[in-house]
Amino acid sequence: MTGAVASESAATAPQERGWRWFVLALVLMVLATAAPAWPASLSLVSGVIRLLLPVEQFALLVLVAIAACAIVGWWSGGRLVVALIWALAAGYVIWKVPLPLSGYGAFGRGWALTLGASFGLVCLGSPRKVLLTRGLGSIGLAAVVTLAGVTTRTRSGEHVLDGPTQMLSREYQRRLGESLQSWRSRSETESWRAFAQRFPEAADRASRMEGVLVALGDPIAGSGSPQGLVPAPLVSIAPALLALESLLALALGWAAYHRLSRVRIGPPVGALRDLRFNDQLVWGLIAGVTVLLLPTLAEWRAVGANLVCFFGALYACRGAGVLTWWIPDRLAVPALLALLVLVPMLGPLWVVMAVLIVTFGLGLGDTWRDFRAGAHPRRPTPR
Repeated sequence: MTGAVASESAATAPQERGWRWFVLALVLMVLATAAPAWPASLSLVSGVIRLLLPVEQFALLVLVAIAACAIVGWWSGGRLVVALIWALAAGYVIWKVPLPLSGYGAFGRGWALTLGASFGLVCLGSPRKVLLTRGLGSIGLAAVVTLAGVTTRTRSGEHVLDGPTQMLSREYQRRLGESLQSWRSRSETESWRAFAQRFPEAADRASRMEGVLVALGDPIAGSGSPQGLVPAPLVSIAPALLALESLLALALGWAAYHRLSRVRIGPPVGALRDLRFNDQLVWGLIAGVTVLLLPTLAEWRAVGANLVCFFGALYACRGAGVLTWWIPDRLAVPALLALLVLVPMLGPLWVVMAVLIVTFGLGLGDTWRDFRAGAHPRRPTPR
């Protein structure tokens, strides 16, 4: 298979540079995957992370992405033994991950395998494309395969998404229950009561955060399902969250593979400040907003919400790239410190919302007005 699909761009692509951000990403990956084991004092924060990751075992997706890259690298002229080691390691972890063989456990294993296989096929079929294009294509292909598999299991008279929605609802209620139980075991102690008496504002903010967590993860009474419950907000947008999580896992797996292997299968992951993508993707955002606003399309509002969530997050990342392009080095650290100072003053929710609004506005505006055209970056490339 030596050189079967190796392209000139893959062979001559520049190498990844810098370990600072990569190591930080690995640390965050480990922390996110270990969120269920966080101490009780951080259980509310870990609960938010657990609800934002449809596949709680984030490191598993990264490992599968590395294995897919290794197989593509072997096809492009790399060593077979390297591909076999990574493939066997991914298969072993998928089999041994402490999850049931049905329900959410089957879904998590199936999505990891489907995503890895789709990424490998897309890489082989489009060796000259950048990572973002390959990642979007892989997620789309994996979604089609998953939807086809769900369709074959749908009973007559049942909506095709009823089964996955109920499965995710049960899983999210389990995670929410564990996080709240851990937090209440902490908040009912004498030390917390003493702390709440000394700092009532902090205790009140923790109570409000607990309420937000319940509102995001608990189903709502209504007529949206046979059980008379409307899925929780985060369950409704779980497909978009899963796509974003998978895109992050593919990027981290891609960066890890190219730091561990000498065989190139494409260009390196670009810096955030250079993030751009096809401007035609704005139509996905427009379609989502249209579905949400038109009353005649009320039945498709879940689809619209997922489109807005996914493409909105992409444009927010693009806007963050514009910000990092503009902000000089001497102001980068003060800007981050200012955000940290605002968190206890305004609360993390308001700070996050403000950042998302600003970055989304810049990213969307960059579609029509290229803010970085003809200008040199104020911040040098990290080495």
